[in-house]
Amino acid sequence: MMREVSSVWGIVLIVGVVFLGFGIVLLFDVAAGERVVAVIVGAFLVFSGIIEAAVGDQTGGSRAVSVIFGLVLVVGGIVAIAWPGVTILAIAVIFGITILIGGLARIIGSLVFRDEGWGWLLTIGVVEAVVGIGALVWPRKTAYVVLILIGIYAIIAGLVQIMLAFGLRRAGERARA
Repeated sequence: MMREVSSVWGIVLIVGVVFLGFGIVLLFDVAAGERVVAVIVGAFLVFSGIIEAAVGDQTGGSRAVSVIFGLVLVVGGIVAIAWPGVTILAIAVIFGITILIGGLARIIGSLVFRDEGWGWLLTIGVVEAVVGIGALVWPRKTAYVVLILIGIYAIIAGLVQIMLAFGLRRAGERARA
């Protein structure tokens, strides 16, 4: 079994190098990273739109609705690719709204239920609400922070994948011997 698992070490290495390269680009050229993220989001939307338009009605929905929704996804994907700055700002605004609503829900829940640990729930709710408001007030800065965090994650994940690849290769060599 180890020989079979270790046979994919090259793929794991390639994935690690890609992650590492992407992370370095994000940290040292946020604008380029912004474009890459926008293209990834856009490509995902285009692909999803094509699939939805092609087979969406097979899940029990209307054919017309599936085609319209698919077209909306494709157009959204094209817009995301064409205007990466707007795409990243939209992601930052969605992040801000989501964190703000989650924080408000935690605040309300902590005040309504007041059970064990309600003060901690209130605290995290207030922090989330403040972060959400900050993300909405400064969406460009939020986008840059998120991109930098993704860059840091990608570098760490890339390095771990590279180390894993070489570990798999060594394990395969030991299993063959």
